[in-house]
Amino acid sequence: MKQKAFDWTFRAAAAAVVLAAPLAARAVDPALAASPCTYVGRIMDAEHVGFDSNRVATVSAFDLSGNMVATTKTFYMPDSRRNYALRIPMASKQVDGALTTSSTVAIKVTEPNGTEWSGLVVDNDAKLGAPGTLKEVDIVLAQCSNQYGIDDYLLDEFERAWKNSRYCRAGESFDPTKDYDGDGMSTIAEILAGTNPFDSDDKLSILSFRRGKNGGSEKDVLSFICRPGRAYRLEMAESLDNPEWKQKEFSLNESGTPINYISVPSNAKGDETPTVYLLPATGKSAFFRVRSE
Repeated sequence: MKQKAFDWTFRAAAAAVVLAAPLAARAVDPALAASPCTYVGRIMDAEHVGFDSNRVATVSAFDLSGNMVATTKTFYMPDSRRNYALRIPMASKQVDGALTTSSTVAIKVTEPNGTEWSGLVVDNDAKLGAPGTLKEVDIVLAQCSNQYGIDDYLLDEFERAWKNSRYCRAGESFDPTKDYDGDGMSTIAEILAGTNPFDSDDKLSILSFRRGKNGGSEKDVLSFICRPGRAYRLEMAESLDNPEWKQKEFSLNESGTPINYISVPSNAKGDETPTVYLLPATGKSAFFRVRSE
């Protein structure tokens, strides 16, 4: 089943506040306590690089009165794109400001250097689900006024790079939706994937593929290039006519435990080319694609 994800953009605080002691999350009356609603997902910087064990941030939730109701730290798991899980306590009924289904919370992320990113989320996607549920929420720490969901400064940097490239034409304006280097990926897609949008040899792609024996023990095998700070998943469709792309499990060795993602730490050196193994598709044909997140 396809997971739904949301990118939330927050505005940086002008200055970080140093507290004498850490804040404690507000407790729920034990007599009214229900199972928590857990926000899970990926905390990313302006370049969409996920936080890992070398860059640990604090993630906190606040109710509409400004009371902290939950807090946690980011983490790194190589086989998961998620790097945080925030368990928000809930009550069985609305009393004394207790959080129940459809309550709204605000999220604050504090980076290791003390920079705070906060913002009141007021749309329906910020409302808590039923007790015991998971909500997939991705948070991109960026100041942007553009429709592309990335940091304005970062977008300006790529526009400057475009002006110094052979793809810039007199009188033409920079358009991130264009594929200037003709490699099949738009400029904005390459920015998010961590590849160079002005180099046709640098793109996210499957490098090799070998089909396994249908119904046998031999597995499909493919390889692709990863970039530091990105997470990758595989998707499969049986046809390219109105394709229905579905996430495909894979393993990093032929008899390994199936996983859903490859998450590359941000301090990885250069490119990595993993070889992954999949169970053979049952149909006559199958189409695969790699997604960077």
